[in-house]
Amino acid sequence: MKSDPGEYKEIIRKLLEKTRLRKVEWEQNIGGFQCTVASAADSFVFTAFSDENGAGLRMSDSARNTVFYARASDLPISPEEEEVSLMIDEIYNLARRQALRIELKLEQASALLDQV
Repeated sequence: MKSDPGEYKEIIRKLLEKTRLRKVEWEQNIGGFQCTVASAADSFVFTAFSDENGAGLRMSDSARNTVFYARASDLPISPEEEEVSLMIDEIYNLARRQALRIELKLEQASALLDQV
């Protein structure tokens, strides 16, 4: 991970909770999936991505400055890092499923197979 997991763990936990409840809307973008959380005064973009190094999460402000950048770790060095890693993995998987409408596509494919 790029910085202390404790610094942003609570934000990641809240994002995971809101993602599970479908309170944030994830969309596909170049290199991953993103959602925007905004009010009249502030705007933040979360980007979930995955590559050969595993899943990651970036939070940016309205000026596109990176607030934090975190990576899931296959070999966490602390319980806190392991917790953050698991949350990042779950956010990525949920964001992907939502943005790509995986459930709908599986239902459609199943229906088509029933017709074959």
